Amino acid sequence: MTRKSIFLAVILAIWALPAAAQEWIGTFEDWNAFEYAEGGGKVCYISSTPLDMSPKHVVRGDVFMQVVNNTDDDTKNVVNIAAGYIYQDNGVVVATINAVEFRMFTAGDGAWNLSTDNDNEMVNAMIRGAEMVIAGESSRGTQTTDTYSLLGFTAAHGAMNEACGG
Repeated sequence: MTRKSIFLAVILAIWALPAAAQEWIGTFEDWNAFEYAEGGGKVCYISSTPLDMSPKHVVRGDVFMQVVNNTDDDTKNVVNIAAGYIYQDNGVVVATINAVEFRMFTAGDGAWNLSTDNDNEMVNAMIRGAEMVIAGESSRGTQTTDTYSLLGFTAAHGAMNEACGG
């Protein structure tokens, strides 16, 4: 199974999970942390929504980002962006934190890093940063820019790691 298909499976499992099965760990400024049991392990994730989305007039679905730890398959710091629209085929999303760019691959309405090392580098930048800007392009050619606050990210990440290891 490729890294891309593993990420897609993890994200689809999270989206398909009934809300009642999740347990809220806490809210940390602009970030929320959750956990739930899956298989023989536990999945924990932190998520946030953008403080600003541009252009303003474009109708989109749910827009958020998350970082996931899964004790069952021993994955940590898997970063996922959900755009609320279908990305351009074979598109690239650029996440910028403290003037450092992270280029992410797209599939459907999601974007992921190419490697575990990229995930870890991005999470470390998020810990040190104050905001993150995500630039992407829809399948219709609309350029979007979403700005996320990283206020509370470090505390939420710590709570997720405490609940699921990290």
